[in-house]
Amino acid sequence: MKETMSGLDIKTCIDELKTDILDSWVGKIYGINESFLIKLNTSNKNIQGLIVEPGRRIHLTFMDHPTPKQPPAYAMFLRKYLSNSKLVEINQPDLERVVEIKFEKENEYFLISELFGKGNLILCDEQREIIHPYESKVWKDREIKPGQVYSLPPKKGKNIAEISERELKELIIDAPDLVRGLARNLSIGGQIAEEICARAGLNKKTEPQKMTRKDYKRLFSTIESFLNKENSPQIIYENDTPIDVLPFSFETMRNKEAQRFKTFNRALDNYFQKVSEKEVKNVKEEKTEKKLKEFKSRLERQEKNIQKLKEKARKTKQKADLISKSHEKIDKILDKLNKIRKTEGWEKIRDELGKSKPSRENWAKLIKKIQPNQGKVELILQDFPVELDIRISSFKNASKYYEKNKQFKSKLEGAKEAKKKTKDQIQEIKEKGVKISTPRTPKKKRKKKWFERYRWFYSSQGLLVIAGRDAKTNQEIVEKHMEPNDIYFHADLEGAPHLIVKSEGERISEKTEEEAAIFAAIHSKGWRKGLGNLDVYSVKPNQVSKEAPAGEYLPKGGYIIKGEKNYQTVPLEAAVGLIEIEGNKIPMCGPPSAVQAHSKNIIKLKPGSTKKSNLASEIKSSLDKDFEGEINIDELMQILPPGPGMISS
Repeated sequence: MKETMSGLDIKTCIDELKTDILDSWVGKIYGINESFLIKLNTSNKNIQGLIVEPGRRIHLTFMDHPTPKQPPAYAMFLRKYLSNSKLVEINQPDLERVVEIKFEKENEYFLISELFGKGNLILCDEQREIIHPYESKVWKDREIKPGQVYSLPPKKGKNIAEISERELKELIIDAPDLVRGLARNLSIGGQIAEEICARAGLNKKTEPQKMTRKDYKRLFSTIESFLNKENSPQIIYENDTPIDVLPFSFETMRNKEAQRFKTFNRALDNYFQKVSEKEVKNVKEEKTEKKLKEFKSRLERQEKNIQKLKEKARKTKQKADLISKSHEKIDKILDKLNKIRKTEGWEKIRDELGKSKPSRENWAKLIKKIQPNQGKVELILQDFPVELDIRISSFKNASKYYEKNKQFKSKLEGAKEAKKKTKDQIQEIKEKGVKISTPRTPKKKRKKKWFERYRWFYSSQGLLVIAGRDAKTNQEIVEKHMEPNDIYFHADLEGAPHLIVKSEGERISEKTEEEAAIFAAIHSKGWRKGLGNLDVYSVKPNQVSKEAPAGEYLPKGGYIIKGEKNYQTVPLEAAVGLIEIEGNKIPMCGPPSAVQAHSKNIIKLKPGSTKKSNLASEIKSSLDKDFEGEINIDELMQILPPGPGMISS
């Protein structure tokens, strides 16, 4: 089954996109599982948007995709730059598995989608300097991280669309066979290489050194016609399962069932939707089979247990009946045993039992063995061993066996009910399967974001707010991260952290300013002191200075504020929730309104007497219900306000 798009697929797709979506306007951007959906306002009302899945696909979608209420952080980041922008250009550099989309807003931006390997999505400015990638990566020959100029990966072969006949021969002449020479040196992949061989009528295993000039001419002519072939988009099926999506008919797929489409984008949209459904179905079938195996194994154990209980019930009933039928004889034996035990001791009884049965006295003929320490004797009644307590009468012994029989019967009914329930569950699983969530990429230990070095949160407006943890990070906040359009905050208490709101080119709302002030307050000594409210001031970055007045000394991380301060009084209240950042759910602590904007469920906090470590444990227990896996308690400890607190309603 085809999992990713080839360079030829991308070329065909891009050719259509240039007709369909150039000059369209960008609406909202959503994160859907591992994909991003860019909503587009176009003249074609059927188009729902552009689907981009790093490492896998890019195409228009005509389906109505359910979108999450709270988009992941990278989708929100893209919204900030690209919403309301105009899509003006879309290209595929050099037939690589890379797509560059150019947008115009106040500035120009490039969104670059890498569709090879694990893939990536990278937003660049007009100079192609990376603003932020979906995932930062570093290789020996290039780096994908903020501030770097984007560069394409090193070429692994020539552009098939630009080679000459002579270059073709030079490229593949030393290959072990024709198909590998084409696939590797033209970077077209095995499938297209095999198709070109088939169209040229050349055996794919032919050694290039043994090919004639006529063979090379035919091969080159085939490549030219192959690249210029008229589109005939189709999905290829095998046993009703989609296995490939093609821009036109392939000779190698001639005998397969095909479903045709008007455009290649529609074919891609349908194919990857079917592939996703198939993947979900396979996962469901696999989990259903596993669950069925578990329940069938349980059913086998239950059936064995039922047989054991039936046998135990039968034996206890048989013993009770035998005792009842022979009660007179048994009472005489028990009386005799007790008299001898009291007058002559157990040794006398053992001596008698040491004799052969015919030579024993009558009272000892039915005895098989005795257990003095337990006060038990085992008789053989009608060739069936029955254990008795010599301290009680035959009637009481029979009653004990009848009581055991009732207990086993009761357990038997319970076991039968459990078996019936298991059979019903097996039937339900066979009919409905097991419920599963949409499959996700296995989570690796996540790489922490740069801002997690500091105290941080995202405001309800979606802007990053960072504050220092100590003198060193306070200094970094001001001298490394503060920019002219940011806003600086500080609680009116000695030792409070320096805090900035990163504007990222946006106007900072009053709500964000209020949230930043609350954040500055909760991370000051005011929290530990249990204050209800605190004054916090804000200033512009150019008012923050390291120049101390004459004769005074500023400690490390200390600054002088020049000019007027904007004060506001804010409550000391916080909340914790889970925010999704680039596919990872991360605990975030901040003002309740900000956390509420990014998290489905939140836990509100206020200053209190609960030790910070105990408070973190309580929060973890609550958040784990919304988390696939375990939340790191150390992460919680790092984001909580300093000192004790309590969970509030």
